[in-house]
Amino acid sequence: MSTTSEGVRPRLRPLSLGEILDVSIKICLTHWRTLLKAVLVVVVPVQVVSTIVNADYTAESFDFGTSSTQTPEESLEQFNQYLGGLAIAGVLQLLAVLLAFAVCFRAIAQAYLGAQTDWRSSLSHAFGLVPSLLLLMLLYGLGLLLGFMLLILPGIWLSVAWAFALPALLVEGLRGRKALGRSFGLVKGRWWRTFAVIVIGLILATIVSTLVQAVFVVGIFVGEDNDVLVLVLSAIAGIVGLAVTTPFQAALLTVVYFDLRVRKEGFDLELLAQEIGATVQPVAAGASPSAVLPPAEEVDRRDAPYWPPPPGWKPPPGENASADATGREGEPPPDEPPPSQGPRLPGVPHG
Repeated sequence: MSTTSEGVRPRLRPLSLGEILDVSIKICLTHWRTLLKAVLVVVVPVQVVSTIVNADYTAESFDFGTSSTQTPEESLEQFNQYLGGLAIAGVLQLLAVLLAFAVCFRAIAQAYLGAQTDWRSSLSHAFGLVPSLLLLMLLYGLGLLLGFMLLILPGIWLSVAWAFALPALLVEGLRGRKALGRSFGLVKGRWWRTFAVIVIGLILATIVSTLVQAVFVVGIFVGEDNDVLVLVLSAIAGIVGLAVTTPFQAALLTVVYFDLRVRKEGFDLELLAQEIGATVQPVAAGASPSAVLPPAEEVDRRDAPYWPPPPGWKPPPGENASADATGREGEPPPDEPPPSQGPRLPGVPHG
């Protein structure tokens, strides 16, 4: 499969594991500006708010013995406030990651289909689905919690079987249990392969994110006595980590989602483009803006052995090559069958 870029239509086909990873990386590199903006617009405000919420308790969180004038009750109350701040920050960051992932998936899905992609339209689309996103994540979380309570293995199995519930919501408009059921149906019969792809992608994303964040982590240890520096570096490290991992994980799930549909449903490119509302760039001036596949090649098929001619058939060299659109003398135009004969069928003599 060729690298996806603006106005380039990919030829969808079943992909190997290596091709899935390769295409996912190429999509992220090709559209890194759009994906970076999509993540930063959502994550940065939430990260700033989270930092402010916990700013007053940073010193106490590192050393609770710095204040000798506080009573145990006051220290416990302050500690509870700190935990409350952490809980609020955690919820905000979870929502931000969910929204950023949805925005990235929308943008990547359009890019994968060869459509023009824009972070603003993707953000608007994701915001319009916030209630459905929250409901889906609630059901997903409760299902995984129950699965992990049942000896862990059911939770791992469900996490893979439901991995494409978010794509089903954003692309096909399926909500709640229908999105989970849709993902389950796509993964059914291909669980181990899907599990391998997701795990390998997660390992790669973790390695890259750790390497990128290493500079900020070192700064946190060096300046651990400076609470403000620790807060700033921690916030930047979190933003950088999400900016790296979120687009890649979204791209990986996008490619695997489409690959499963190709393998199990004979995925139709034009139909899916209509489902996500993609506007595909015309291949030439005057082409229809809704065209997804290139137009069929016009070939003179008058001397074909039967009708319709076999795939890939070409007219024999000779006088046909110079024949004009009106046909040879005494013969009807090429788009009209001979008046005295019906359509030619294979294996049936005509005369």
